[in-house]
Amino acid sequence: MIAEREIRILINSERYEIEESLFSEELDGDALYSHNQTDAEPENMQIKTRGLFRITDDERVEISYAETELTGMEGSDTVISYSINKSGLVSMIRTGAVSTTLVFEKGKRHHCVYKTPFMPFEVCVRTIDVKNELSSGGELIIDYIVEIRGARAERTKFSMKIMD
Repeated sequence: MIAEREIRILINSERYEIEESLFSEELDGDALYSHNQTDAEPENMQIKTRGLFRITDDERVEISYAETELTGMEGSDTVISYSINKSGLVSMIRTGAVSTTLVFEKGKRHHCVYKTPFMPFEVCVRTIDVKNELSSGGELIIDYIVEIRGARAERTKFSMKIMD
């Protein structure tokens, strides 16, 4: 049996460009921690939205919500998913106009494909930190670097809080 309820969600995001490439095979585990930020001001965004909170039979938590014009992904839906027993491994699954599956795991680098209406892009995500206390009424904080092959990398500090 799946437990499901409607929720209000507060999402904060801070992004800024950095001077590194995640696609280099020469990087070791600590090489990505210098994070040379460019001079550009960080882009801050705060979104309040409605969504669904689910706990599935296999003890997975899923938080889903519709993206908005503000995020540039209108027409897409996002699901944040993790196992209650392994809350430090978080997936962000987007479907619709823009689709991808991003995997966040502290200290790990994951490759994925980001599909847009124009063309697909190869993306690399390196997670600096994951703090996940959503199941106990806290918040989810993910600090990560994302790079589309051939473009400048961005560091993002993402936080999500459920506001019942």
